[in-house]
Amino acid sequence: MIMMVLNKKKLKKIFIGILVIILAILGFLFVNRNNDKPTLNMFYKASEPYYNGNKTNSGRVAISCNVDLGWESEYIEKILKVLDEKKAKITFAVTGRWAEENPEFLLEIQKKGHEIANHGYKHLDYGTLDYDKNYEQIKTSKKIIDEIIKTQTKFFQAPGGSFNKDTVKAAIDLGYIPYKWDIDTIDWKNRQEPEVIIKRVKSKDMKDSSIILMHPTHASAEGIDDIIEIIESKGLKPGKLSDVFDVKKTI
Repeated sequence: MIMMVLNKKKLKKIFIGILVIILAILGFLFVNRNNDKPTLNMFYKASEPYYNGNKTNSGRVAISCNVDLGWESEYIEKILKVLDEKKAKITFAVTGRWAEENPEFLLEIQKKGHEIANHGYKHLDYGTLDYDKNYEQIKTSKKIIDEIIKTQTKFFQAPGGSFNKDTVKAAIDLGYIPYKWDIDTIDWKNRQEPEVIIKRVKSKDMKDSSIILMHPTHASAEGIDDIIEIIESKGLKPGKLSDVFDVKKTI
């Protein structure tokens, strides 16, 4: 009989403790619901990159244009021209090798007000690399890019979005916010078909602080204005990664 009473008291304490934790989480979410500070990302784990920004009510959808040596410069120029016409600023994630080969081009992108992110040094499968190799690739690229643009890059995306826990840890240790995307144009596959990538973007669940992935292809160069119109039709604006992340509170 005494054991039953003790067990009931113990269960009651456990129940109250769980209830307090649940109420605390709900209170946190409610307080942050209507401001533009990062809210609790229940799906983010330290071993995974972000799939969208951590700001609420940012009013933006970030566009990440990933650049490696395999892409044509003429398409970057066309994308930059359209962005100028639309008065839109986005993020260009470049590899260290591309930056080495195209320092003047990188500076032109920066001069136009676009953000520069780190896309690793070589376009490798980072998800298969151990910590030391991930660290070396990311750090080498960081040194090259940061010295050219004279500022510190804050975002890192692994080529092909291939992350493992060591990739994430290495990026964080180097002061980066590791990110992927929640909307993929897959323009590398439909390089000559702008209508296909436009239809694909339209079909996605675009929301505040979404991240769109694209590359400098013919399809994206011809479809970037339509993608911007899709964003604006949602009552949002195209932007940089730093528009959808609270960098100071994330790093």
